[in-house]
Amino acid sequence: MSPKRVFALALVVSSLTASAANDICLPSTLWMLSDAQNDIFVQPMIRRWRPYDAFVRFSCEDGKISFSRRLSRVVSITNCVDGAVLKVDLVNGDEFETVKTLKSVLRVGKKGVGAKDVYAQIIGDSYTHGAFFKSALLESGYVPKLHLVGLRTCAEGQCDEGRGGWAMEQYFTVPRTEHLAYHGFLHPQDGRYWGDARFWKMAWRCVRKTQPKGFEPSYSCSRFDDCVVRFDETTGLLLDPVTGDYQIEDETRRMVRFDGEAWQSVDEKMLTWQFDYGKYLDMWRIPPPQFVFVLLGLNDFRHDVKADFTEWGRRVAIMKDAYLKACPQGKFVICIPCSTCGPIDNAVGDFTPYQDAAMWRFRDWLIRTFDRREDEGFYLLDLGICIDAENGYCFETGPQTMPHENCSNGVYRVYRGTPHPYFSYPSMGIPLAAFIQYYRP
Repeated sequence: MSPKRVFALALVVSSLTASAANDICLPSTLWMLSDAQNDIFVQPMIRRWRPYDAFVRFSCEDGKISFSRRLSRVVSITNCVDGAVLKVDLVNGDEFETVKTLKSVLRVGKKGVGAKDVYAQIIGDSYTHGAFFKSALLESGYVPKLHLVGLRTCAEGQCDEGRGGWAMEQYFTVPRTEHLAYHGFLHPQDGRYWGDARFWKMAWRCVRKTQPKGFEPSYSCSRFDDCVVRFDETTGLLLDPVTGDYQIEDETRRMVRFDGEAWQSVDEKMLTWQFDYGKYLDMWRIPPPQFVFVLLGLNDFRHDVKADFTEWGRRVAIMKDAYLKACPQGKFVICIPCSTCGPIDNAVGDFTPYQDAAMWRFRDWLIRTFDRREDEGFYLLDLGICIDAENGYCFETGPQTMPHENCSNGVYRVYRGTPHPYFSYPSMGIPLAAFIQYYRP
């Protein structure tokens, strides 16, 4: 190879190395639960292009943090002290020099205390649909007298607003057809929208368990058991409409409005739609939640490493303003989602390092955009930091029947369910419990 070509190659390598410099990001506040194992994993916080060319080290300058474990990829804190400052250093793997230092204040909620009822809501995607919070919020006793509110039943007397596969965009889309799950946040300016009649007919079939084998819409139409009783099982229309109620009819596929006596067809082009949290609470008779947690972004951005987050930020601000208008004393919490989407050896063949990089960009943007804005009504809660990228995902093993790159001692190991770290769900719920316990009345 000629000297010129060697020099050119060196420039390319140098350019790529510079553009892929390691980095870490962490919000200025971490929420932890007293007398519980609070895990902080390294992989979610480190930029994923070259994660093994640097090290992350944890310490505490004021001596108020006692680590129950402090390993290369995770630290755990059990005895938390409110106000303690966690110091995180990014150390260069070549010269062992500290290239970046972050500090986060620990806020500690006391588990198992509270005599008054507390109401909270979780809005999200398949993580919420799959009740990632169930262990920490509903089974552990960490948050006494908790009432989770929403339209979809997740346990006896408990509900959520989770819809699998959804991005922020779907919560700003008018739900129509039986295949798109109803949400109650978008309404015409002069009325209330109750959804598509075909959807509620399908929801009734889920309740009755009369859906045919392989009934695909059941994923979207199920868990609305407490809602369907408001609708006619045959027509899908609201049983007791009042003036200004809107729906889409089944037979005609028209948008109709109840005028006090009958349903009348309307021109959809004349309607102005708004994200109206107050109407949602009123029409569904939901107690105003003191806390709203939003866990979205994975379906929005994990397939685009160059995504623009501007519209997402605009919409989450609209969501926040609508909630605080209806619940002025409430707390609106943006949850940082996963930035570790699973091992690359997975059954669906996802390019998970690419997804990790895309989600780290979103994580970094969330922190830079919404951190330290509590006076504007934004709180930031890091759930992604609790995900174990190595052991948090489900896998199956079996005998080797053919050559396999992920095979050891004649047994293969393939990960399933990505990007859902089911084994890390209990840990992800702990910051939620900590936040509620810290602020609960």
